[in-house]
Amino acid sequence: MRSFIQPRKKRLLDQMSMLWLGFILLVAAGLIIFGIVVHYKSSFYIKMLDSLQEKNQQQLKSVKTLQRRIAIIKTQGKLQQEVNETNNVLKESIQNMFDLIPDQITLSKVVMEKESLYLKGYTTSQDSYNLLLEPALKSIFTHTKVKFSRDAQGRIIFESFSTIKDALLEDIDEGQ
Repeated sequence: MRSFIQPRKKRLLDQMSMLWLGFILLVAAGLIIFGIVVHYKSSFYIKMLDSLQEKNQQQLKSVKTLQRRIAIIKTQGKLQQEVNETNNVLKESIQNMFDLIPDQITLSKVVMEKESLYLKGYTTSQDSYNLLLEPALKSIFTHTKVKFSRDAQGRIIFESFSTIKDALLEDIDEGQ
C-alpha cells in the first residue's frame, strides 16, 4: 500500500507537551535559584550572628574588666578615705602633743608610734621638765621613763620614753 500524502516529520513532543515541559523546567530553575539564594543568605546571616556573638563575648569581658576596675577603685577610695582619716587623727594628735610642750622646752627629736612616744630635747632645768611636761605625758601614757644629761653649753638634755603598754617600754630599754 501506498500513501497518497507525503510523510511529515514527526516530532518527539508535540507543541502542548513542549509547553508543559518548558513550564516545568522554568519552575525547577526558579526553585533551584531560590534555594541557592536562600542558602547564601542564611550562611551570610549565620556568619553575621557568629560575629555578633563574638562581639557580645568581647563586650561581656570588657564589662567584667570594668567591674573589676570599679571594685578596685572603690576599694582604693575607701583606703584613701581611711588614710585621710588616720592622717587627720595623727595630725590632731601631733598638734595636741606640740600644744603640750611648754616654751621652756625645745625638742630636737620626736618619734611617735601608735602606742609610744620618744622625745629628745633641751630644757633650762630638770624642774621645768618635771613640772611642765611630765604631768601631761603621764596623763596620756601609762609609763614614762626619762634620762637627763648636760651638754657643753650647760643645757640639760632629756630623753623621754613614754608608752601605753608595758611590753613597749621593755622593747625600748633593750634597744639601748
